[in-house]
Amino acid sequence: MLRPELAVVSLTEWEQVGPEQCPALADHALADNALSQPLTKALRNRVDIRGSYQGLEITATSFVGRVDVGRLRIEIKPKLPGTPLAQLLRYAYRLRDVATVEETIAPGTKHGFHDLIIMMLANEVEELLHRGVARRYVPITDNIESPRGRILIGQVVRNGGVREARLPCRYFDRHINWHLNQTLRAGLVLAAQMTEDGELRLRAHKLAALFGDVEQKPRLFGDDVDRAERGLTRLTAASASALSLIRLLHGMLGLGFEPQNELARSPGFLFDMNRFFQRLLSRFLHENLTARRIEDEWSIRRVFSYAADANPRRRTAPTPRPDFALFQDNSIRGFLDAKYRDIWSRDFPAGWLYQLSMYALAAPTRVSAMLYASMSPEAREEQVDVRSPMHGLGNGSAAVIIRPVELVTLARLLDSKQIASLISERRQMVEDLVSLQIKKSGANGKAV
Repeated sequence: MLRPELAVVSLTEWEQVGPEQCPALADHALADNALSQPLTKALRNRVDIRGSYQGLEITATSFVGRVDVGRLRIEIKPKLPGTPLAQLLRYAYRLRDVATVEETIAPGTKHGFHDLIIMMLANEVEELLHRGVARRYVPITDNIESPRGRILIGQVVRNGGVREARLPCRYFDRHINWHLNQTLRAGLVLAAQMTEDGELRLRAHKLAALFGDVEQKPRLFGDDVDRAERGLTRLTAASASALSLIRLLHGMLGLGFEPQNELARSPGFLFDMNRFFQRLLSRFLHENLTARRIEDEWSIRRVFSYAADANPRRRTAPTPRPDFALFQDNSIRGFLDAKYRDIWSRDFPAGWLYQLSMYALAAPTRVSAMLYASMSPEAREEQVDVRSPMHGLGNGSAAVIIRPVELVTLARLLDSKQIASLISERRQMVEDLVSLQIKKSGANGKAV
């Protein structure tokens, strides 16, 4: 339940709000309380909370979700509607296509983006339980009346022969209380603690109770999910999607969000849409490029180098790593970077252009591309020419292409019901996304 003393501020990704948009932020007592919290500084790169003469100003980034800072609750909602967002999440994280009820209203209109993830997890686990709780053979050594497995003759000899109507045996039995099921149950308990939707919380608790004799972990750690994923086999592969969702929920707790004890609910859950968008594009490009290929986070070496006689601290020169490197056969052609921000409707930091300009200057084609997430159907490609002011379009010229990725269209192309029939459209979209063809400019800077 929402604490009555909390002041709630709602905004969308990359949006900025202040006292003019939200009168509650003009409360200086509230502002002093929020700015005095250690969490405020820890959140700086995720949610920027700053004071002004009028009150508080809050700037969102690519993180969506919810966080409590003192007496202030900040809710950051994704712009993408629930149904296409769920479709893209499934594709990016290789989740099974299990129907999500009412997902059009789940991602934040009432409680938070994390509720969509929790709803998807509940559907996944419900499907797993419908098939039957996964069991594993575990070795057991015991004295039993009806011998089974291997009789431990050595043990009989050490006991001085058969003295009772039981024999020591070593056999294997199928049990449900093993690490995979313990992790799934712990993930459901974590999900129940994260949501404020009463029905969703009750559903998660009921599903956790259906694991019966499976031991309940006092707390879930990232290593638990790692171990469960490493232990998946052909017989338990169906649990991979549920584990991926549990990892997402665990990752949303993030820096400064750990509960002070196992029973306390965390004050915030934030999900990085930029990392999600990069992962989404990576799979889409890898699967649909034909004549060319990409490599993720390919290091550009020898771009920077300290002079041999001018590096007294023996520093290591930085190595840029674009999100994607485009190859034709074995030859590098250019670099692309993914940015989760609708640049068509909002400008972008100059640092992004400087970054892409460096990638362009390092590419044989002298071109780089910024692929940004857009909700604007009218968004069009833009081009920024990079040239020396002393030489105009002569030596040293390069170009940065600023290219929209329309997310609703992408979700439609990835609809599992039409996945086979839309293959040609997907391949065409990928070719358009990785194209490094530019518009030539004349002496006056106009395209020709």
